Amino acid sequence: MSALRSSWLVLVAAVVVGILFWFRPGGIDGPRPEPVPVDGKGFDHGAFTAVLQSAVAADGAVDYAALRADPAPLDRYLGQLRAVGPGNAPHRFKTADDRLAYYINAYNAFVLAAVRDACPVSDVQSMYPGGGLFWRVDFLMGGDEITLSTLESELIRGVAQRDPAIRFALVKGAKGFPALRREAYSPEGVRGELDAVARVALDDPRIAERKGDTLVLSALFQDYAVDFVPDVETWLEQVKPALLEGDPRVEYRPFDWSLNGACD
Repeated sequence: MSALRSSWLVLVAAVVVGILFWFRPGGIDGPRPEPVPVDGKGFDHGAFTAVLQSAVAADGAVDYAALRADPAPLDRYLGQLRAVGPGNAPHRFKTADDRLAYYINAYNAFVLAAVRDACPVSDVQSMYPGGGLFWRVDFLMGGDEITLSTLESELIRGVAQRDPAIRFALVKGAKGFPALRREAYSPEGVRGELDAVARVALDDPRIAERKGDTLVLSALFQDYAVDFVPDVETWLEQVKPALLEGDPRVEYRPFDWSLNGACD
């Protein structure tokens, strides 16, 4: 009887270990382009601007089919990200803004590439169980592997100093986020570009919409409330006070994770 019990315990332990291994952070290889040398002293994001302008429509819809049909431009930029980053070439990223622009562009490029390679998909959350796109898939940045979650929570948040506008700049392949910019963030102008993105986002009814005496906000404000200092309503009052005229009741709209474009 004890031998049977031991066999079951071994089997259960093996299953648990297998599950933990399968669902560990990282562990799934994302795109693996060859490294591409970066000219000059800094890091030119022009290659990513070209990708965005060719694949992102004026309304923010992403043409993933076009990215699949001609993968070389995005892969070239991914190759540059693989070859050079703040970790292995700090001399190219002397300021916080240099690093912030790089990290935001890398994040958005990684999402585009991951969705492109997974097409056809209709919902980014369904690509891997448990929203695994963001914490299970490894991308290559400056010679190291990194997940989207680590890039966002450790590197971007660390450099951005809890700038709420970051929440509208990281477009995670879903319709619930504001439209993806059709131009890469620039090291010399990233702070102003983030401010502009935030103001544009608040004109988007998916993000903030006044309906009579009710202000309907995206669940983004709930999910990242800690970044809106001192609180969401005070931040809104500073950026777009008209939304809070008359002290409206605040409601939150369920987040839309459906794909922000089409695979075909």
